[in-house]
Amino acid sequence: MFLDWIDSFLIFGLFEVVVFIGLAVLLHLQLGLTRIANLGVAGFWGIGMYTFGVLYAKVDWPFGEPWLFLVCAALATLVAGLAGLVVGWILSDLDLDGQLVASLGFAAVVTVLATTESHLTGGARGLGGLGFPYDLGSVKANDLAWLGLASVVVAVILWYGWRVHRSPPGRLLIAIGSNEPLARSLGKPTVRTKLWLFAGTSAAMGLLGAMYGVMVRFLELANISVEITLAAVVGLVVGGSLQVWGPVLGVFLTVGLFDIVVQSYLPLPKEWFVQAIPVLREAIFGLTLIVVLLFKPLGL
Repeated sequence: MFLDWIDSFLIFGLFEVVVFIGLAVLLHLQLGLTRIANLGVAGFWGIGMYTFGVLYAKVDWPFGEPWLFLVCAALATLVAGLAGLVVGWILSDLDLDGQLVASLGFAAVVTVLATTESHLTGGARGLGGLGFPYDLGSVKANDLAWLGLASVVVAVILWYGWRVHRSPPGRLLIAIGSNEPLARSLGKPTVRTKLWLFAGTSAAMGLLGAMYGVMVRFLELANISVEITLAAVVGLVVGGSLQVWGPVLGVFLTVGLFDIVVQSYLPLPKEWFVQAIPVLREAIFGLTLIVVLLFKPLGL
């Protein structure tokens, strides 16, 4: 077949790079522009993923694909956006430390709900039954097409991030991040602007989570772990939080190098992939974050 030259691990690795670029760019809009600290990325990602999974696998809809995917993905995005609106309202009255703790607590609440509500989410056993809204004849072709669709979604997010820097609403976001009391004193709706931005970016995180769920086809608690937030934060910090292209560079240098080059092409012992590789990944990402913050705090 014409797809035999493409490795399945490479397709999945590229898919992870693409979705983490999307998460990092959304985090750039939250933290880099408006200075809203968010360590709950995995929470919004998880809400979108599990809402989509439950609606897709547990509800008996009167229609099939592709409407089944479109409706479930739209509802999952809406739920993640509403969660972002509520969490953003809570964060709006907190200082930086409070925002970090509250957003991290929100992600922990999502994990607890996914664990305890096992009659819906499958709990520790997981939730299966997810599939692509199309069939191109082979698993590899389906994966490659899904990579293309995810790339289009992330390209739209990138385009929006690029446009924000060059538009009046974007300049308002930058003004809020630089000096919110001053912007408020000039009559600007700072709180409302921050809430809408946070809700919109959280909804997009939920959509990416739903698309990731389709790619892995089986939802488990490991899919919403703190690793998701760490990868997005490290990519943002390494590349630089002030420019929209910073997260792209940072994710390529972290997630791209480790998840594609190290895991797929280095001759590592097979037994390492069970426990050693995930632990090594988090250790390297954590060390990279510390080094960059110490010696290159504005990123590359």
